[in-house]
Amino acid sequence: LKCGISTDSTRPVPGFQSPPSLGCNAVHPAAADWRSEVPPPHQDRELEEDQELEEIRLKDYLAKKESGQLFVTAKQRQLEEALVPERLSETPDGVLRFGQTVMLLSQQSKGYLSINPYDQVAKDYPAFMLTTSLNDQPAVRNSFIIERCDENDGFDDDVVHYAQLFRVVMAPFGSKLQGPTYLHSEMVTALAAAKFSRHQEVTALAAPSGETKWQFLYPDVRLRLEMEGEPVPAGSPLAVRHVQTGSFLASDEIPYANIFGSEMEVHCFAYQSLNKTQNLVGEKKGDITGDVPLRRQGLPNIWTVRTATHDGE
Repeated sequence: LKCGISTDSTRPVPGFQSPPSLGCNAVHPAAADWRSEVPPPHQDRELEEDQELEEIRLKDYLAKKESGQLFVTAKQRQLEEALVPERLSETPDGVLRFGQTVMLLSQQSKGYLSINPYDQVAKDYPAFMLTTSLNDQPAVRNSFIIERCDENDGFDDDVVHYAQLFRVVMAPFGSKLQGPTYLHSEMVTALAAAKFSRHQEVTALAAPSGETKWQFLYPDVRLRLEMEGEPVPAGSPLAVRHVQTGSFLASDEIPYANIFGSEMEVHCFAYQSLNKTQNLVGEKKGDITGDVPLRRQGLPNIWTVRTATHDGE
């Protein structure tokens, strides 16, 4: 022992504290903090890929916006095409005439017959779905022209008569309807039926045929036979009969969603009352014959032809 200092290395010196051992693989705390701030290489690659994807999405968005292919832009263009205002024909004498532009109002759904040119149906010719819309403003999608089927049908004037054959024509408009289309229906088959009710399908067909012929009938079946051949007054209720199938144009409160919102389905079906009509008693007395209908026509079959001067509401 010299100068009070021990030469034994195993003996601790009083008052002296050795630094903590870090070990061979230990990292200084300051160095550990610095390493934690530097992201691993795989995170850098992920950030770069995310940035590239965002740039690609932005370029696609700008390109679609300039070309008008964005869903919102395309829908807005479709609505603008189909909702162009239309002018209805005036009926100063109170009767319907061929060549007039009118609207058809369903008394059941309280909607106007309207075409959807963006809902196409598979037929031999281009065909489009029809609905009834609550939009009461005359537009190109809910305005129709009454066209005469045969000039030699026994009537000398251009007035529309009960039971006279006619076609309902939609004038072309927009990018989808390149030519006139006609109110059309056909018998129910496995491939042709209304979407929801499964009744007789009604469409707008781009070709006139025997399946595009219709008749206006007096709504009261008790006076229907007597009213045949009489002029059809504008703005009055009536029934629209499909000539080839004998069914009646109808619209019920069956929601049909499309780009115009929630509308109502259009189909052909004979809605009639279920009460007893005493047909056999009348036939026995000779008052009626078997071909005279006596069941009251249901409200889904009742329509009103609206013109500029007779709205029928």
